[in-house]
Amino acid sequence: MPAHAFVDESSRGGYLLCAVVLLPADLNPARRLLRALCKPGQRRLHMKHESDGRRREILSAVSQLGIEVRIYRTKLDGRSERKARDECLRVMVQELIDQCGVDRMVVESCDQDHRDNQVIREMVLKAQAEERFVYLHSAPANEPLLWLPDIFAWAVGRGGDWKRRCGSGGIEIREIKP
Repeated sequence: MPAHAFVDESSRGGYLLCAVVLLPADLNPARRLLRALCKPGQRRLHMKHESDGRRREILSAVSQLGIEVRIYRTKLDGRSERKARDECLRVMVQELIDQCGVDRMVVESCDQDHRDNQVIREMVLKAQAEERFVYLHSAPANEPLLWLPDIFAWAVGRGGDWKRRCGSGGIEIREIKP
């Protein structure tokens, strides 16, 4: 069954690119849950700006969704974040197409969208998936499902109890060698 992926990054002790994979039937229930977690006047969830109590509340709620989370992590070792992002993005796109059956990917928009598009297009062509894989960039305020990779990447990046709060299953961490 086709799936959708939502992608965001985190930079903590290296570079992390997080993809959250959802089936179409799970999209709207997950959006409703995320919107319900927003406080009045809050346009989006962003773990960097939440208190520890809110972080626990958010992780407790989203860990119940039973979604697939894939983290692509690499060390910077003097390399630019852009180079690390390209390496993670290449592996991620290939695996989302080949292993997860993803046919639609939404990446959090930032000042790197043009370069992202070049790397993604390269991998889509390599996988001969032009007819079955679409991708776009979106602002997190417009797509609540982009809050999920932010939440999971933040928690995994922090490690310890925060990572444990993500739930026992469904998170796969891939170490990408430079």
